Amino acid sequence: MKLLDSLLLFGSLGFLLVWVKKYIYEKDSFGDSYFILMMAVAGFLWYVYRRGDAKIKKDSEKPEVKQNQKKRK
Repeated sequence: MKLLDSLLLFGSLGFLLVWVKKYIYEKDSFGDSYFILMMAVAGFLWYVYRRGDAKIKKDSEKPEVKQNQKKRK
């Protein structure tokens, strides 16, 4: 896991915890804490996108290596 991926994951978790604190414990209205919740969701979705994109790139590189090894033999 890269540094940016870790920051996205734990940053979005931090935003989620801040939202829970504001909405549940401090009894703020949902409208006042909506932006914090959306930042948490956006960060998590961006993390999932980057992780999936990295897996696709990693999987696309593997068959090329195997084909090149077969041609050399």
